[in-house]
Amino acid sequence: MKGNFNFKLGALFAILSAMLLIPALGQAKEESWEKFHKMRRDSAVQELKLSPEKAKEFNALDGKYEKERQEIIGGLKKSHAEMQQALAASTPDEVKIKGLVAAILAAQEKLVNTFKSQRDAELALMTPVQQGQYLSLLHKWRAEMMKEHMQLKNK
Repeated sequence: MKGNFNFKLGALFAILSAMLLIPALGQAKEESWEKFHKMRRDSAVQELKLSPEKAKEFNALDGKYEKERQEIIGGLKKSHAEMQQALAASTPDEVKIKGLVAAILAAQEKLVNTFKSQRDAELALMTPVQQGQYLSLLHKWRAEMMKEHMQLKNK
């Protein structure tokens, strides 16, 4: 039970870390991020020795959830812009701000849930050994991202 909790906590941390690092890369680096992301996924397919059918399903999941996340992120950007306008008013409307805060929190929760759902769907395609290997890869990638983040932070 504790192992399951630690797994979920670690996965959530990896997801949130990715969410924090992706915007930091900036739009100018979006194409290089996409190449990097595709390279990581291709590497995972090879390391896990997924069959061609499973690899196709694995990659399709990424596209499905990425599209869903883009829609959520679009809504978040809109809500944040509305929040900035509401906060900039000479007398901010607390009711409006409270509604926007609730909308932003709900969208953030929904965004995190897309990462969880994607992870669960990906794991469902794999054998137990592949699942363990995949979780180890995710852990390794999270550690690399954190190291890179710390290096950028210390510059």
